[in-house]
Amino acid sequence: MSKFPPRADHKRRRAYLTAAGCTAATLLLTACGSAQSSPSSAPDGMPSSGEVMFFGQSRENPYFGQNEVGAREVAESYGWDVSYVEASTQEEQDSAIQQMLAQGDKPVGVVLNPISGEAAVASEQAIKAAGIPLVILNQVPTEEQDSLFDAYAGVNDYGSGRTAAQLLIAGAQKAGVPLGDGLIVNTVAGHTAAQQRVAGFTDELKQSSPSSAVLSDVTSGGFLESEGYSIGSQVIPANKGKFTWVYGVNDALALGAIRAAKENGILPGKDALFVGGTCMNANTNAAVINGELVGSAIQSPLVEGQSAIYALAAYLKNGSVLDGDADLSADAPPSIDTPPHKRNFMPNTKLDGTAASFDSTTIWGRPASELCNYS
Repeated sequence: MSKFPPRADHKRRRAYLTAAGCTAATLLLTACGSAQSSPSSAPDGMPSSGEVMFFGQSRENPYFGQNEVGAREVAESYGWDVSYVEASTQEEQDSAIQQMLAQGDKPVGVVLNPISGEAAVASEQAIKAAGIPLVILNQVPTEEQDSLFDAYAGVNDYGSGRTAAQLLIAGAQKAGVPLGDGLIVNTVAGHTAAQQRVAGFTDELKQSSPSSAVLSDVTSGGFLESEGYSIGSQVIPANKGKFTWVYGVNDALALGAIRAAKENGILPGKDALFVGGTCMNANTNAAVINGELVGSAIQSPLVEGQSAIYALAAYLKNGSVLDGDADLSADAPPSIDTPPHKRNFMPNTKLDGTAASFDSTTIWGRPASELCNYS
């Protein structure tokens, strides 16, 4: 059920929900997901109040819930509100965006996490045609889509995949075993971010462990441990004795595959190596520390949500973007005094697998023990 604060624009926000709800009962719009802090004044050249419309994916996945939390933290510091609209299909998301545009009121900007990066083109064109600043996060747009958005801010999924392969190769070297062939436990079919992550992983394997091959790349239908376990229970026994590693495209999927492996008499870290490469929660962190997962890296959804608002603020203040990519520093958030780059990649810092690394490794002043625990 949606929760709305008693605001004058309550009816307008409910209109988004009602129209979009005609296509799916799961679509939800909330204008306030956390306690409101006292807003700060926006810097000169930026709106001092207003609303950021955040079109995202279902917050049943805690990653996307933290996207909203991070975006709201930064937006409120500029005096902006955030309205989060969640959808489970691209059609639902497109419908909600069309309803926003039909109202005729321009938000400060739009932050968009497409359900399907390739299928969201029509909505991106409509937002741009309306003259609304658009920042995309989570799924890196192709160069062919550059005219459809102002800036991207978020994870570099291709780089995340390469990091996971590096962790896997290092784990094999540490264990003194050949890497061999393996399995990939993927997310949702057609999910752009997952495709980019697998591309980075396989490219790194070809470069650094060319004798290794992918035996099977299977979609789990989701992002969570339960889905990794479900598909793992099928693909692992079917390939028992043929693989020496499993790559889950996040730590939760990898942990689910570990459960399935144990049930089939396969010991993680001994009979096969498992890697995800994106920390998530207390359970996945424990698996890294005890060696069931060979390592991880910080892909914080809170930092991703913050990155998107910083990019929006920098664009609004400067009125332009810089060509090319930028890797954001882990030391401090990006300055909004200069334009954002077209693609702004948040930090993806490796963790060495020790308990101490979860306390000593930080991004923007927050330790991995906080950033890696959001379920």
